[in-house]
Amino acid sequence: MVKKLIWPILSLVLLILGNGLFNTFVSVSLEMQGFDAEVIGIVTSALYAGILVGSWGIDRWISRVGHARAMMVFAGVSGILVLLQGLWLDPVYWGALRFLGGICMAGVFVAIESWFLLQSTPATRSAALSLYVGVFYAALSSGQLLIHWCDLNTFGPFLLVSMLSFASIVPLLWSKIETPKLEQTTRLPIWELARRSPLGFAGGVMSGIVLATTYGLIPVFAKERGLTVPDVGNLMAVIIFGGLSLQWPLGKLADKLGRKKVLQLVSVLSLGCSVGMSVVHPDNVFFLVLAWMFGGVAFGLYPLSMAYTCEHVEEKEIVPATGSFVLAYGLGAIAGPLLAPLAMDGFGAHGVFYFLAGVFGFLGSVGVVFRGLKKEVEE
Repeated sequence: MVKKLIWPILSLVLLILGNGLFNTFVSVSLEMQGFDAEVIGIVTSALYAGILVGSWGIDRWISRVGHARAMMVFAGVSGILVLLQGLWLDPVYWGALRFLGGICMAGVFVAIESWFLLQSTPATRSAALSLYVGVFYAALSSGQLLIHWCDLNTFGPFLLVSMLSFASIVPLLWSKIETPKLEQTTRLPIWELARRSPLGFAGGVMSGIVLATTYGLIPVFAKERGLTVPDVGNLMAVIIFGGLSLQWPLGKLADKLGRKKVLQLVSVLSLGCSVGMSVVHPDNVFFLVLAWMFGGVAFGLYPLSMAYTCEHVEEKEIVPATGSFVLAYGLGAIAGPLLAPLAMDGFGAHGVFYFLAGVFGFLGSVGVVFRGLKKEVEE
C-alpha cells in the first residue's frame, strides 16, 4: 500500500509543510498587529468556511478528473492565493483569501483521503488513515519550526509557503501514478451520513471544532501568556508532533479492539489533557508533556471518526462519503474559532482549554447516548 502512495505522500508533505507554517503565521501576525481574539477567530473560521463550501460536491469533480490532477490544481491555486495575501494586511482581505484557500484545501483533503481509503481494505482502514494523518502531522509539526527562520514583518513567509505549494505539484508529475479506479456514484448527503453513523458524524464535527480552535487560538493563548514567537512555534510543534507520534498505535488499536471503543477512550483522555493544560502555566515543562499528550489523543479524533463512519457505507460510496465527512468537519471548524473566544473573554486566555474540555465531554456523551439507544432497540 505504501509503495502505491509514495508520490501523493511526498506531495502532501510539501504542501502541508507550508500550510503548517502559514496557519500559525496568520494568527501570530494578526495578534502582533493588535487585532483581538474575535477578529483572529473570524479570519481562522474563513478558512474552514471555504473547506465547508469546497467539500460540497467536490467529490464528483475529483471522480471526473482523477485524484492526481485534482491535487495539482488545488496546490497551484493555493500557492497563488498565498502570494496575493502578502500584498495587503487587512482582516477582511485576508479572510476572503483564506476562504478561497479553504476551498482548495477541501479538494486536497477529499482527494488524498479517498485515495488512501480506496487503496486499503475495510480491515485496515484505521491503520491506512493513521499513516495519512501521521504523515500529515509530521509535515505540519515541521512547518511550525520554519517560523524560526522567517521574518514575520517581510514578504518572506508568503514566498516560502507559496514555493512549497508549487513544489508539491512536482512529485505528481515525475512518475506515472497508480490512482484508484472510480465509479460514478450519486452524492451521499450529509444528513444521510449522520443517520447511518451518528457517532462518526459527531466525531467529524467535533474534530473540526478541536483542530480549528487548536490552530487558530492556542497560539493566541500562548502569546497572551507571555511566550515569544519562537516559543509559540515550539509549542504548536509539540502538539502536532504528539498527533504524529500516536496516530499509528491508535489506528492499529482501533482495528483490533473496535473503532467506537477507541474513539470514546480518546474523548476521555483528551478531556483530561484539556483540563490539565488549563491549570498549568505554559512555561512549565509539564505543560509541554500535556501538550504532547493532547496532540496525540485529540488529533486522533479525525481519522478514527472517518474510519468508523466508513464502516457504514459501501465501497462505491467511499469518495462521496469522504466529501460529506469533510463537510461535517468544516461545520465544526467554522464554529470552533467563533465560539472559543467567548470562553476566553469569560475566563481569560486559558478559557480556550475549558471550551475544548466541553467539546470532548459532549462527544463522549454522544457515544454513551447512542449506545444506550441501540441497546433499547435491540431489546
